[in-house]
Amino acid sequence: MSGIEDKIQAIDDVLDSKLGDHGTQLDDYEVDLSVEYPEPKYTLMFSGIGALPRGDIQAVKAKSKNGKSFLCSIFAASMFGCKNFGFETLENNPVVLYFDTEQNQRNTAKLAKRVHVLLGWDTKKNQKGFHAYSLRTMETGERLPFIKKIVGEKKPTIVFIDGIADLIDNFNDVEQSSHLINELMKMSGENDCCVCCVLHTNKAKDDSGMKGHLGTMLLQKASDVFEVKKNGDTFSVMETDCRNQPIADFAFSIDGHGIPTSADTPKDTREQQRVDGVKKILDRVFANGGELSYTDLCKSYALHAGIAESSAKRTIAKIKRDGFIVVTPNGKYSLS
Repeated sequence: MSGIEDKIQAIDDVLDSKLGDHGTQLDDYEVDLSVEYPEPKYTLMFSGIGALPRGDIQAVKAKSKNGKSFLCSIFAASMFGCKNFGFETLENNPVVLYFDTEQNQRNTAKLAKRVHVLLGWDTKKNQKGFHAYSLRTMETGERLPFIKKIVGEKKPTIVFIDGIADLIDNFNDVEQSSHLINELMKMSGENDCCVCCVLHTNKAKDDSGMKGHLGTMLLQKASDVFEVKKNGDTFSVMETDCRNQPIADFAFSIDGHGIPTSADTPKDTREQQRVDGVKKILDRVFANGGELSYTDLCKSYALHAGIAESSAKRTIAKIKRDGFIVVTPNGKYSLS
C-alpha cells in the first residue's frame, strides 16, 4: 500500500471500531436541527461585544518585540476584573494559565508581576487563580504533554501559550502543524476553556500573515485573531479575523516601569472601516427603500453580510444603538 492508502485504511479501522456491532456511536457527530445549540460563552466583554469565547482557540500575532506578551497580560488582568483597558470580565472565579516557551524564568516572572501590578496584587506572592510557567528549558516534545497535564488539573478559564511554534520541531511541517492545532482545539473543547495562541507574523514589513504552515492552520481554526502593531510609543490592537462580531480597536502604551497603560486609538482604523462596511450593507438591505420587519431585516442583513442570522441579530442591536437604523411607529425598521 502507498502512504495515503495506509492512512485511509487506518481511518476506516478507527471508524469500524467506533461503530462496533451497533452502529450508533457515530451519531454523536451529526448535527441535530431540533436541538437549540448554545451561543458562544464569552469570557470578556468590550463595548457590549463578547470576546475570547470558551471552547475555542484564539490567536495573538505581531512582529517580534511588538507587544504580543503585553496584550496577553492585558487579557489576563482583565479576566480578573482590571478595567483599565475597557474590558469587563464575565467570569466569577477565573483561572488563568500562562505558558511561556520563549523567555527564561526571570522574564516570565516579570510578565507575571506585570499582571499583579495591573490588579494591585502583591508582586512577591503567587495569587490563587493565576499560574505562570516558563518552559524554555524543557525539551520540545515534553511541552505540549506538560501543558495538557496542567490544564487537566487546573481546569482553567483561559490558557495563554506564548510561543506555540516552540511546541513542535518544524512550524513549516504540515503534519506537525495540523496535529498541534487539532490537539489545542481538542484541549479547549474538552476543558471548556479559551486557548490563546501567540505566534509571530512573517518578517517582511507588509506581511501580516502568521508564519509557516502552523500560522495557516491557526488562522483557519481560530475563533478570533488579534494583531498588535507598534506605532511610535503606542501599540494598536485590531481584531483582524472573527467568527462572530469583532471588538473595536484599542491601544496601549508602556509606562516607565514596564507596565501597559491605556492609550488613545489612532483614528481612521478598523472602527471606521466597520462603520463604512455597515453602511454599505444597509444600503443593499434597503435598496428598494421602505421599511422591513425585524425578521426580514435579520434575514436580509445576514444574506448581504454573509453571516449567520444569530450574528446578524447581535449586529442589528448594535447598529440600532449607533443610530444607523430606527424603529418606525408601526414597529418596522428603516434607515435613519
